[in-house]
Amino acid sequence: MEAVQLISLPILEFKAMLKDCAKQAAEEAVAAFTKVKENPNEEITIASIAGNWNCSKQTVVRRIKDHMIPTSKLGREIAIKRKYLEMIKNPKPAHS
Repeated sequence: MEAVQLISLPILEFKAMLKDCAKQAAEEAVAAFTKVKENPNEEITIASIAGNWNCSKQTVVRRIKDHMIPTSKLGREIAIKRKYLEMIKNPKPAHS
């Protein structure tokens, strides 16, 4: 971290510095968010999925079973990898 002596710094230079710092912080935040959001191996709990989809945990569990998605345990919670979310988002088509 750099130290800046504000007493001798012209106001325009200070504003430019602030603008650059804000831009860099925003870019870093977006990059960190994108990295987390795109991690296909991130494990998401059934309760979290049900909350996001406004449905019951049983509905999510049923869809996981219908699609034969592998699960794992996170403490007392059941979780799936993020890469399987799109597969279970819509019910499996019924066979005719």
